[in-house]
Amino acid sequence: MLRFKVKVKKILFFYGLCCSLPFQAGVIHNTFISIAEQKVMGQNFKHVMTSADVEKDEFLINGRQVSVEKYKDELEEALKQELLQEQTRQENSRRSRIQFAEAMHVEITAKLLNKLQVQTMQFLDRVSNPALEKFLVFSTTTIDSYDQLMQLRLFMSQLESSIAKKISMHDSEGLNLLYNKLELWPMRLEKFFQDTVQNAIKKSDDTMMLKELLKLVSDVGVVI
Repeated sequence: MLRFKVKVKKILFFYGLCCSLPFQAGVIHNTFISIAEQKVMGQNFKHVMTSADVEKDEFLINGRQVSVEKYKDELEEALKQELLQEQTRQENSRRSRIQFAEAMHVEITAKLLNKLQVQTMQFLDRVSNPALEKFLVFSTTTIDSYDQLMQLRLFMSQLESSIAKKISMHDSEGLNLLYNKLELWPMRLEKFFQDTVQNAIKKSDDTMMLKELLKLVSDVGVVI
């Protein structure tokens, strides 16, 4: 990083004059020194300005005296390199933050998807109970047909491999699409299950069937 400092020194030189006049004053010379020093890309640039009887400029790089042209050229080049280095550092920092955010987004979405997957499969298993098959109640707000029920089962059978593939590709957008597609299904399946069970209770007088329905209803609390 650039460090810049300026120092000004005042040096007083007194020369005593030996002469026959006892009250003659000495001669005082004022010398001012200004030092501008910068640390750039590991190199030390120093410009020393001396103001006395004759003004003088000295240019030093790492303690070695150089011409003013070489000093300016090398300082300019070092400043450019430092600026480029800082820009690269900032770009890398931004890229790192983006990559972290994307990785966390993938991880969180995958966890949410897994929870939806478990819930959906549990309800699918419930409604697939053979005892309920002839009592299924289809609706546009739940499951609109037997074909849709089978399509949902097929989709769920392929979901796990799809999730794994998108995680490996860091495909957060793809995971979002899967989540949006699956999000409402647990709620719709739960309502489908409830409607079907109610229909079965209304239409069945068989003791064994009613006991099976009682068991299904008692197990509902297990669903996550």
